[in-house]
Amino acid sequence: MATKLKVMEDVADIVPAPAVPETLGPRGSTTSAEIDFTPAATRKRHAGWTAERQRRFIDRLALTGSVGEACAAAGVASSSAYRLRNKAGAESFARAWDAALVLATTRGTAIAWDRALNGRVERFYKDGELVVERRIPSDYLLTWLLSRLDPLTFGSPAAKAHALAAGDPRDQARSAMPALLERLTDLSPEECECEEAEWVDSRHGEMADSLSEADD
Repeated sequence: MATKLKVMEDVADIVPAPAVPETLGPRGSTTSAEIDFTPAATRKRHAGWTAERQRRFIDRLALTGSVGEACAAAGVASSSAYRLRNKAGAESFARAWDAALVLATTRGTAIAWDRALNGRVERFYKDGELVVERRIPSDYLLTWLLSRLDPLTFGSPAAKAHALAAGDPRDQARSAMPALLERLTDLSPEECECEEAEWVDSRHGEMADSLSEADD
C-alpha cells in the first residue's frame, strides 16, 4: 500500500493532544455504557477511592480502554488504581474493570480500522519547521482484520472450515442489519448525552467536542 505524502508549504500548527474532561456528569455521563458494580469500601468517606470516583474511573475506562485516561478523569494515580484492583474486598471493582475493557474494544476496533486504512502520521522537521507529513497505512493490521471479519476469503484453513460450518459472518450481518436499524429509537439527553463534534482528534481520526480540547 502506497505511503501518502503531504508537503507543508508553511509552518503547520500541530493539533494539541486532547485533555480529559475536568467535569463529568453523574456517574460519568461521558459514556453511554454504564457498568453497575459495588464500589469497594474505603477508609475515608470523602477522600481516596470514593464510590463516585470508582464509577467515574470505570465509565471512562469503558470509553477509552486507557487506564491512564481513566485515572486522569478520576483524579488519581495509576498506581492507586492497580492497588485497588488487587485489594481484598474490591472484587466487584476488578470485575467492573474487566467488563469495561471488553466494552472499550468497540472504540479500539474503529481505531484499528482507521490505522489500517489511513495509517499513522509521521512528521519531518527542518530547522524547527514541519516540512513533510506522511501517513503510513498498515498492511499487516488490515490483513489481520480481514482474516477475522471475512474468514471465508482471507482466513486460515481452520477459520474457513469454521465459517463454512457456522455461516459467512458477512451474510449474517447483512441479514441482521435491516432489523437492527428498525429497532433504533430516540434517546433523551438524560439517557445518553450527545455532545456536538467541534474538531478533529488527529491521533485517532475521530471527531471531538470542546471538553476534549487541550487548553491553549
